[in-house]
Amino acid sequence: MDIDLILEPDLTPAQIAELGVLAEQYPFRAIWIENYVRARDPFLSAVPLALATSRLKVGIVVVSGYEMHPLKMANALLTLNEYCHGRAMLTVGGGGEWPGVMQVGYGRRIQGFREAADIVTAAVSGKVVNYPGQVYKSRGYVAHWHRERPPLVYGGATGPRMLRAAAHACDGTMLSDIALPMLDKPLATIRDALAAEGRDPAAFRISNFVAWHVKEDRAASLREARRELMLRGWLEREWLEPLLSRDDVEFVMAHKQAFLQAFRDRSGDIKGVPDPVVDALVEGLSCAGDLRDLDRHTERLREFARHGLTEVALRIHDDPADSIRMLGERVLPRLG
Repeated sequence: MDIDLILEPDLTPAQIAELGVLAEQYPFRAIWIENYVRARDPFLSAVPLALATSRLKVGIVVVSGYEMHPLKMANALLTLNEYCHGRAMLTVGGGGEWPGVMQVGYGRRIQGFREAADIVTAAVSGKVVNYPGQVYKSRGYVAHWHRERPPLVYGGATGPRMLRAAAHACDGTMLSDIALPMLDKPLATIRDALAAEGRDPAAFRISNFVAWHVKEDRAASLREARRELMLRGWLEREWLEPLLSRDDVEFVMAHKQAFLQAFRDRSGDIKGVPDPVVDALVEGLSCAGDLRDLDRHTERLREFARHGLTEVALRIHDDPADSIRMLGERVLPRLG
């Protein structure tokens, strides 16, 4: 199983390139740059990384058709692919934060995701794309100028209908914050969908977005992990139920504002929520602690591999260079 890195969206292009040069000293597979509304453009931010590295794959996660037509996604991805000579990747999503900011509404989300994935994957393969979709259309598009190995296209999918759409069109899928007790259901959906499509499961990439907070300073690690909890599956029931009692699930659902405030003020102080509840969520939905916790988190990564994941994308946060060195020197050698 490969290990990827996902970086904070507030890094400058120069900082991203510097971290990429560091990461390339270790056997990481890829660096992903997140596509946030209140951040720099991810495709442009990836160019210095593409130029500064020679081996790492360069990914953008996640872009949806609500903000960018699939043909424009394909053009941007293929251009990035030229910069990095065939190492580019894109995760196509079904929504994200952009629709709310742009006030466009989600519309036909599943259909739109499926069509966007169809168009992007066809466009980056060099085909002439004539696509009479219900949400997105294309007539006469062809990237005749592109000469590199085609980039990889992932579907940012976790629910069954989105996973089936990803299995129909994409090179792989990236799950989001899926804890080990949750994993069997989406993997079964992927296997069934690939079989229905007549696709070779060995050729389909399966990743999982996992929050990594381990630091030498345990208190700093746990504070960071608590701060980011609101983003772990947006604390929907599906993410809570494998980890908490029924009463605690209802309590968290009724107190999400406390988690959101801890994220917004960057404090990690989740007011009014009992510590045992917070601790259970931190443990179940992220990798946190100090160097003494590396063995059990490494075993968790091995368990992901045993379930059939081809890679895990570790989201690193504060002090990313320290996290890259820790992972490169202390975790990757243990994974073999």
